[in-house]
Amino acid sequence: MKITKTKKKITGAKRAFNVTALTAAVLFAAFACRGDVQTTRYVVKTDKINGGGARLVLVTDLHSEKQKNLIKIIEGQKPDLILLGGDIFDSRAAFDGAREFLTGISEIAPFYYVTGNHEYWGGKIELIREEIISRGGNVLSDEYVEIEINGNKIILAGAEDPSRGGYADYDRAEVTKKAFGDLRGRGEYKILLSHRPENADDYSEYRFDLILSGHAHGGQVRIPFLIKNGLYAPNQGVFPKYTGGLYERGETVQIVCRGAAKRHPFLPRVFNRPETVTVIIEK
Repeated sequence: MKITKTKKKITGAKRAFNVTALTAAVLFAAFACRGDVQTTRYVVKTDKINGGGARLVLVTDLHSEKQKNLIKIIEGQKPDLILLGGDIFDSRAAFDGAREFLTGISEIAPFYYVTGNHEYWGGKIELIREEIISRGGNVLSDEYVEIEINGNKIILAGAEDPSRGGYADYDRAEVTKKAFGDLRGRGEYKILLSHRPENADDYSEYRFDLILSGHAHGGQVRIPFLIKNGLYAPNQGVFPKYTGGLYERGETVQIVCRGAAKRHPFLPRVFNRPETVTVIIEK
């Protein structure tokens, strides 16, 4: 028996459909995985602030990446203060990107920094502190400072990342009590900078008005209307709660930044652009 093969003829219409479908898929993927930094603004109202209020920029989870436009974005926000919420340096990467970033922001506004887990994982925490201080920055290590912005007295506190004590053996309650115990009765506007958002409940008794965090990377993969708050976050697991956005905890406002890093070792950012946060505090 003789078997003959016939070739299917691809018509012009089918070829055009294939090209259109492929183009649409590429464009959809490019849109879903956008890597340009987004600025998200929040306005927080309080009776503890008068006059000109305060304008803060929060940056977290840079992970030493070089992002030449990031400094321009921050400068364009005209901040009174820049707050660095941990993982500015990365345990697996060279420090060049972080150094470039710190040098750039040092010319914009005063800046304060708290550690993240990666700064400890890399084993170079003292070098990192020197990098911050040598550029005029301030390190907050389970302590607080009193600052003034536009005539407003503000208390700015910073929580050390629990990786300092190996995490499991870190007595956060005791450390927090020692660091912030005398803030309970203070009437000034109080801000806490703490890398990990899932730990915010531990600070409730100290009556912070605003808690600023990062760490969760926006939940990494977000699908609008389906996985709105993200697929996974470190220390929160699958379908985490605190990944990016504003959360109200009684009289405390918590804002979580999705982080400025474009990449992740295992998962792309899907519908989850890198982010900086601008917080406008006003009466």
